[in-house]
Amino acid sequence: MCNLLIAEDEKYLREKVTKNVDWESYGYKVFAAADGEEALEIIKNEDIHILVTDIRMPGMDGLELTERAKALNEQIKAIIISGHAEFELAQSSIRLGVEDYLLKPFRTQRLLEVVEKTRAKLEAERERLEQERRQEEQAKQNLEKRIRHVFGWLADPRSLPHHPEAPIRHRLGEILRTGTHSELEEEIALLHTAMDENAPDPDKLLIILSDIVLSTFTAMKALGWDMQQGIQVMNKHLPADPQDQLMELKLWVKSFLLEINDLIKSRQQGSVEQLIATIKAYVDEHYRSRVTLGMLAERLNMSTSQLSKLFYEYVGENFSDYVNRLKGQKAKELLKGTDQRIYEIADYLGFTDAYYFSAWFKRTVGVSPTEYREGLSEER
Repeated sequence: MCNLLIAEDEKYLREKVTKNVDWESYGYKVFAAADGEEALEIIKNEDIHILVTDIRMPGMDGLELTERAKALNEQIKAIIISGHAEFELAQSSIRLGVEDYLLKPFRTQRLLEVVEKTRAKLEAERERLEQERRQEEQAKQNLEKRIRHVFGWLADPRSLPHHPEAPIRHRLGEILRTGTHSELEEEIALLHTAMDENAPDPDKLLIILSDIVLSTFTAMKALGWDMQQGIQVMNKHLPADPQDQLMELKLWVKSFLLEINDLIKSRQQGSVEQLIATIKAYVDEHYRSRVTLGMLAERLNMSTSQLSKLFYEYVGENFSDYVNRLKGQKAKELLKGTDQRIYEIADYLGFTDAYYFSAWFKRTVGVSPTEYREGLSEER
């Protein structure tokens, strides 16, 4: 059964679309709401699959209802009803995640067609997600079999005792996400020591391995990675015919973690480099507007210290030095290539007054603006 919610403030239209179609015979359970607030309450209490809403309603309109509905249930599909006056708005709503729209007046048969098409899309997505889940589960089972085959002296993972605390998981996951290569090497050494100490007890050793795998997958998931990628890396490093079981198990753990770390860092480096390039482009364009690192950090939802550290690491100089260098270069260009007065250049570069600009220029360049310009004249 597919749960369908009709949100329409006009009573006659609400009754028309809910009663002129034998929804139950098509496999739908229909809910109706007279406004956005009532619709939202239904969505909170019922597992609504498809929402049909008028774009214009008193209080909460259809677009706001759709946005809030998707915040509660991202799987919900929305269809917008609009009049001619809202036609362009209804069209643009498709870019906001709305599946389709209906223009008033419309036949209820047309609504049924749109709802059926939306349900087909919903079911196709469910099937795809279920297929991915089955593939993932099968991959995990295949990997478990291979691990038990390669390291047959280990216990069956499904027979593990309850293990409520996993300190390895929290520490290792954090290192994989934000730590350095040397920190990860130190952590691997600690893991190897723990494996050596617990080698006589296969159950305890397998708990350590379980913690390592769970912490790795948790870190990858937090960064938007598919677990299947982690499974592929794990499978890749399994030895074909291990001779020294414990030693090769330790080598497997090391190879697995180092490659995962390399993958994470390479993706992070690409995204950070893109971020820094965007910041530099923004500063290059707006350096006259007293742009600050704090302002950029707030826009990017980052801490000032975090952004400062990243900027220095990738650019090679502090943010303030970078801005000062840009201003200094532009100031020298203006002093050299124009007849603008000192106060005009100061104003252009965003300084409050010429005196402050002159003091800043001398501190940055080594001579005052007047001395710099006079020196250029002497060279000529």
